[in-house]
Amino acid sequence: MTPLTNTQGLSRIETVSIVGIACFAVVLLLALGSYMLSLMQQGNDANALNTAQGVAAVEAAGGCLVPGCSGGNDAAHRKHLQPDGANVAYYAKGANTLVADPPAGYNEGDTLVVDGKEQHVERGTMIIKATLKDHCVSCFWIEA
Repeated sequence: MTPLTNTQGLSRIETVSIVGIACFAVVLLLALGSYMLSLMQQGNDANALNTAQGVAAVEAAGGCLVPGCSGGNDAAHRKHLQPDGANVAYYAKGANTLVADPPAGYNEGDTLVVDGKEQHVERGTMIIKATLKDHCVSCFWIEA
């Protein structure tokens, strides 16, 4: 006696329906998991921007955004000054510090707020630039 031919077991239609519903449930769970993963990655990028803002605010108290830089008129300090007098540094996500030279791109999500607008970007192509001008620190995403 097999369940497919037994009148008291499952019919063929019931068996096919159960298999179809199970396949649909698996596909739905995979789609939801992928969607939640993309939301988490976007959250990581927002947290990275907030962290960079905090690190830049702390470093700005020392006069220069780059840790270990003495400021003043030495050549190392002038290297990360713009012509308008703004002090520029780049957030190094893994080291959780600011550096003078731009690192490789590290955004995890594919949607970022750039210049006040939400934009679609490729993953791993953007970095955070910190600027100190007139005692005001600002951080924003730029292309690596």
